[in-house]
Amino acid sequence: MTSGEKGTSERTTGVDRRRFLQLGGLGVAGAVLAACGGSNGGTTTTLAPGTTAATGTTAAAASETTTAAGLQANLNSLVLGEWNPNYASQWGYQLADALGYMADYGIDTTDYQLSDEYVAGLLGGSLDIARGDTNVLMGSAFTSGEPITMMSLYRTSEWQIMGVREGIETPEDLVGGTITGGQLEGRNTVVLRNILRSLGLDPDEDMEFVAMTGASDARLQALLAGTVDAANLFPRHRAGLEGAGGHFMYEELEPAPQEGFAAMGPWLEENGDTASAWIAAELKARTWLLDPANKDEAYQLMIDRGFDIPQEFIDQYEVELEQFSPDGGFETSEMDDFVELLVEVGDLPEGIEWRDHFDPTYLWAAQDELGLPRRPDSI
Repeated sequence: MTSGEKGTSERTTGVDRRRFLQLGGLGVAGAVLAACGGSNGGTTTTLAPGTTAATGTTAAAASETTTAAGLQANLNSLVLGEWNPNYASQWGYQLADALGYMADYGIDTTDYQLSDEYVAGLLGGSLDIARGDTNVLMGSAFTSGEPITMMSLYRTSEWQIMGVREGIETPEDLVGGTITGGQLEGRNTVVLRNILRSLGLDPDEDMEFVAMTGASDARLQALLAGTVDAANLFPRHRAGLEGAGGHFMYEELEPAPQEGFAAMGPWLEENGDTASAWIAAELKARTWLLDPANKDEAYQLMIDRGFDIPQEFIDQYEVELEQFSPDGGFETSEMDDFVELLVEVGDLPEGIEWRDHFDPTYLWAAQDELGLPRRPDSI
């Protein structure tokens, strides 16, 4: 970052998320992240191809920093693991760094390690905090018996979308056609079956579900090529699909406490002040991000940090942010329902109790710091 800035940041090469992060491949399996250093060790930075080195905060962003914070971290640096190179997945904590909020809370340096082996990094001690999927973090804790502990949430809703190819105008046009959500046994398939029912179709009789490898971009390409008639997609796919004559036949925002931040229990016991301060800084940045007045600067700061953000993604600002928890919290009834569904589709094991793997203590301290109501107020 440039001279005079508060805090420094580093990030490593982006990698594609691999499917071995399914429940069966977790627990203590996998190598520890070789690239990660300790919380206070040296780091190296390799940016993703096509990106530029992070230039840090702008003058306008620097003016947003506070002069004092009630919470203060007991560590001045930490290592954070992240599996998703997409800017929106990193928005909260990257902005907290760029805006100087991390430094306000005593965290001067954050080393961002981008890899899908974040569970191994937590278990091996090379990561202090990791952002990951709820089912991966909780499933790993349950199957390994290790104290992987979730402490706050990031996305708590999701857009459930069914896109259709060119030529499909009504639900009746889908009868006798093919549809995919990727894996036949996955949650996407369950969601699509429910969508078909809501459209008045019988998922067992009216359409053939086909398996497909790859992620959502592969499903979009299948629609564009006409090899399937309908598929589970995400908001960012709208422009590409509509440009080829297709459209979203169904799109609804549904509760899904799907992603959050975790650390190891012993680390939290020793560094609770850092955990609470880190969450407070990230939530403060999330509040800033959710203000539409900050939209342009929020994107520019991420671009300055090396993220490639096409205009069609910028156009999805409100749609993207509607999925975020505004306070790091969630409704316990929604988590109950979400975990029940994950167990049903095999993404979490039978007998898991999510409350055993979530400690709200550090979130509550951060919410208290920011004057936010405690949510959930109990678990």
